[in-house]
Amino acid sequence: MRGSTASKPFDPPRGIPIPRFLGVAAGIIALLALAAGGVRKELALTLMNSVFTAVLAYSFLGALILAGIHKKKARTLSVRLALRNISPGNRGELLLTRNGSGEGRFFRFPGILIRYELRLLTKDGRVIRHIFDPDNLEDDQRFFPVRERGAYYGAQDRFIIADCLGFFRAFFPIAQDGSPRLLALPAPAAEPVPVYIQSGGNAQRTEPHFQRTDDLTDHRPYIPGDDPRRINWKLYGHGGDLFVREGEPEPPPHSRLVILVDTQADPALFSPEAARRGVDLLCENALALAREYLDRGMDIQTGYTGGGIRGGGPAELAETLAYPAALPLAAGEELPEVSGRGVLLLALPRDSGEGTALDRFLRKRGGKQAADLVFLYRGEGLDEAAETCVRRYHQKAGVHARRLRVI
Repeated sequence: MRGSTASKPFDPPRGIPIPRFLGVAAGIIALLALAAGGVRKELALTLMNSVFTAVLAYSFLGALILAGIHKKKARTLSVRLALRNISPGNRGELLLTRNGSGEGRFFRFPGILIRYELRLLTKDGRVIRHIFDPDNLEDDQRFFPVRERGAYYGAQDRFIIADCLGFFRAFFPIAQDGSPRLLALPAPAAEPVPVYIQSGGNAQRTEPHFQRTDDLTDHRPYIPGDDPRRINWKLYGHGGDLFVREGEPEPPPHSRLVILVDTQADPALFSPEAARRGVDLLCENALALAREYLDRGMDIQTGYTGGGIRGGGPAELAETLAYPAALPLAAGEELPEVSGRGVLLLALPRDSGEGTALDRFLRKRGGKQAADLVFLYRGEGLDEAAETCVRRYHQKAGVHARRLRVI
């Protein structure tokens, strides 16, 4: 029973041995052997029945007795993780402690296993289950794989007593607090998606005089917060990139921007697994954009559907973007409100737009406050839906919508 990951839902907590599939099968075989042996009066069938009955009785009684002996001691166990923040693809490390009377090894019967199960779950159904022997926490059992991004909670771990043949199992829940026990941070996308922000807010500054020139050496790339009157539209017409004319020396631009990840996914377009991968794509690109804008000296915050807004450096922004979880369009969670800042929204394409968190956010924000909206996705199959979204949202006042397919 080594550590592993799975996607099955958690079992309800129990406190006495319960029969598993093999236990039920063995019981049926024993009854059939008893009946056949009695009818045909065959010694072999009678012996088979005796063996099965003895094994079943030992498995059940052994698990039952050890469950009674270790019930209190099991609740003295406590597991914490050596690192709360980790990158997917690495291994997490657990630390087991025993409190009070929990010192010492567990008493055992031959063939009866004693195990501890670490149970972690994200809000969109990603599961980590790691099972280990609390008396033999070797390196291969102390570490467990973390394969996917997310904020992993754990309402309860489990202390398990089971026979080695899998006939019976007893377990006791070990309660945990409601805070995230593990944050698997997103990795930034290799290259930020090409997004030109039109809604970046400005801190107060004095605009200097500048020379009108088409010399590229007197220009620099446009940064959200620059005066649009300084954009050289002639250069934009040639190359498609925005540049502003360099004037006299001036204070650096101080743009204030919130990057929001809309985690709602349309069930008509995304399966639960595809929705989780889609939200991962949004978080990876949101982090890449945030880091790029931070390098430019901008004031960046991030947020997501159902959560708040947080600023800080790359580490803090990455931690925030571990939390977003894929939600259906009908979910009641809202995007956090934003005031006094520009907004860049990253969302998944959808067939339906009315009554979603995105629509409610834009309606509350109003047409006087601009917002940049990017529908980000992988795969050609979503091109049509994404283009429909762009046309629909581009008609809303103050919304600059576009779609980007990531290869």
